[in-house]
Amino acid sequence: MMTPRMILRILVVEDDPVLASPLTSYIAGLGWEVDFAASGKMALRFCARTDYDAIVVDEAMPDLSGIEICNKIKAQSDTPVLLMASKGQNSQVMRCNADDCVVDPSDYREIAHRCQHLNVREKLSISA
Repeated sequence: MMTPRMILRILVVEDDPVLASPLTSYIAGLGWEVDFAASGKMALRFCARTDYDAIVVDEAMPDLSGIEICNKIKAQSDTPVLLMASKGQNSQVMRCNADDCVVDPSDYREIAHRCQHLNVREKLSISA
């Protein structure tokens, strides 16, 4: 049986540096590899050239919405996507192909936990 990687490779898609910097620092502090994209278009370029274990996408992005980014990623890949959405955005989240959603983007521990859970779930479904 295939075991999940202990060191994950994560892409964080967030246009607000006040939120992105501590989140990417937290993820890097876990010993994981982390890339950062400040726009949807940049995120799609990263995804075209790198295989990620999980992608964390902010729902509110300036060029493409988080839902658009998620749907474009899922159309090309089976990489798990965690959408960061505000509490009022849950109905919109249902319209996208995200694998999970978190409503508190400052809860870095929860975001990391969900990325790890998504990675385990993805690996187990492939090997089953």
